[in-house]
Amino acid sequence: MPSIPYAARQPPSEKVEKPVTVLVTGFGPFLAQFPRNSSWDIASTLPALIPATPENPTPIHIHVHPEPIRVGYNTVVDLIPALLPPANPLYPVPDVILHIGLAASRNYFALEEGAHGRGYAKIADVDGEKFEDVRAERDLPSSRFPNVLKTTFDTADVLARWKTNLGSSPSVNDHDLVVEGAPDVRLSSDAGNFLCGFIYYHSLAHYYSIKKDERPVAFLHVPDLSSSDEKLRAGWKITVALITALVESRRKVGVVDVYANGSVDGKETGAGVQTDNNFA
Repeated sequence: MPSIPYAARQPPSEKVEKPVTVLVTGFGPFLAQFPRNSSWDIASTLPALIPATPENPTPIHIHVHPEPIRVGYNTVVDLIPALLPPANPLYPVPDVILHIGLAASRNYFALEEGAHGRGYAKIADVDGEKFEDVRAERDLPSSRFPNVLKTTFDTADVLARWKTNLGSSPSVNDHDLVVEGAPDVRLSSDAGNFLCGFIYYHSLAHYYSIKKDERPVAFLHVPDLSSSDEKLRAGWKITVALITALVESRRKVGVVDVYANGSVDGKETGAGVQTDNNFA
């Protein structure tokens, strides 16, 4: 009598990429004309999971910081060491950090390539405080940190993937937010000299002080989307598409680091720094 198996043999499972954890933040209100900050409106509604797909086979777990970040210099200085690894108790440890901020003077979405370490003494925060260069030099001395720090994401590659991800996504029916039927997404070389650039630089410096050659931090500037739910839905889709692009670029391309040798020689100056108080 032939033997009968107790259970049928299971087919081999398809290869699944290791999940990636992304930590996301958004800002709170900062000017009377912007009682709602679109960065937090988007961040606070992101999905907990972006499932793997044939095009993007990495499952992405999204952890949103539980409250909007106060638009204050001292708040950011105190928060960053506790928010980012190794102090952050989040498990698994975040692989990618994405800060989102509002650029109310812009009408497009921008992935920022880097931020300045100086120049935050011109615009007061919501507490009426400014961040003088003397204090910046004390906290993050130029002998150890470049005046401009850049992300180690290959931003050109991320932008290409971002646009591809948005290729079939419906765009908001608003001429200010679309270009030839697709969302207007770009790279930007200057995150400004208000809290957006400030939190970006401090996060990049945090990683630079630990490892130097990998700073898995990105910053997304969004326009003011508070005038309609339609615009916010479009911003939500654009942000999800960026997160997917960041994860896939990191997986396939890796890091690009101009400071890999640990030198701060050739660091950029603060010339031409923006001082737009609509950046937060």
